[in-house]
Amino acid sequence: MQVEQLGLGIFTVHQFLNKAECQHYIEMGEQMGYQPSEVNLPMGSVRREDIRNNDRVIFDDPCLAELLFKRAAPLLPASIGEWRLQGLNERFRFYRYGRGEYFKWHKDGSFEKSPDEVSMLTFLIYLNAGFEGGDTQFRWETVRPHEGMLLVFPHNQSHQGAEISAGTKYVLRSDVMYERSS
Repeated sequence: MQVEQLGLGIFTVHQFLNKAECQHYIEMGEQMGYQPSEVNLPMGSVRREDIRNNDRVIFDDPCLAELLFKRAAPLLPASIGEWRLQGLNERFRFYRYGRGEYFKWHKDGSFEKSPDEVSMLTFLIYLNAGFEGGDTQFRWETVRPHEGMLLVFPHNQSHQGAEISAGTKYVLRSDVMYERSS
């Protein structure tokens, strides 16, 4: 696995998953059934196609969290300030982006399991190739998705999923959890 540091806590890991693993997760998401994505706003979760118009599946899988964490742990920051690396969030999201779909500029929210255990990093795996567009864009850096590539970045980094111009893009997403040091 080749790690590429992009700055400000953002990095990619090429070939984090192999082709067969990626295909398995694509099929898993399709079998679960995609629904239109919503965005979280102060008034609640709503469909806002001007911000985001892709589909998603939300599911919990402690075994998958453990499996992926074991592979990723040596690559993740062991601590962030007073917070120690704990694991992956058991809540996963499959995202599917077709032609004309996107997720405009935003920052990812943190998941708080308890006051002493919170997510701090986004954990995103690109599951396929064969589409055009769909780059993950930060203010100063653009990440071109590659099949099996892991992208990790702090939740507070503003970014967007650029519009797909051809094909379909599949993504598996979770969060990296940290616990407060005693």
